[in-house]
Amino acid sequence: MNRALILTGAPGAGKSAVLDALATLLEIEATEHGAIESEQLARGLPLLDAEAWTAQLASVLAIQRRAGRSLFLIVATTETELQLRAVLDATRAERSLVIALQAPAELIAERLALREPDGWPGELRLIAHARALADVIPRLAGVDAVIDTTARAPQEVAAEIRREMSRGELIPVARDVRAGADSAPE
Repeated sequence: MNRALILTGAPGAGKSAVLDALATLLEIEATEHGAIESEQLARGLPLLDAEAWTAQLASVLAIQRRAGRSLFLIVATTETELQLRAVLDATRAERSLVIALQAPAELIAERLALREPDGWPGELRLIAHARALADVIPRLAGVDAVIDTTARAPQEVAAEIRREMSRGELIPVARDVRAGADSAPE
């Protein structure tokens, strides 16, 4: 069965850091998965539009499915319900979960100012756009859960997402790998 977790949110909401933490958590549990940052498919000048990068995403996921993967963790900045639907369609998942990460617009702006390289000409435009998206993306139709990343470590957010994935039957109930016992979801 094909399953997909879509992590969406404004730039600076914490998607990449949470994806890394979640992928590590699943690796510790020996849960097979593929992890994809869809923004890499759009990167360059000019930035590719959603139609172009979601088509690429569908192709990449088809290749990964042929390689035996059936669970995908996908980061995608979906700015509209149409873009979110295109990402979901690209996954061809029978079971999916969409989680929007959110943080206050000011915090997002601070994170981006620290993250982006000095002298990058798109920095101010990205920060302004991210501020606008901070409140829009969590309210998109199709978002199953919204998780605030304010003052939270990526590992803490990843653990919460892992529990949501279990509840949504994307993955089994967590096992404590060290003790060999099942962990009850919170």
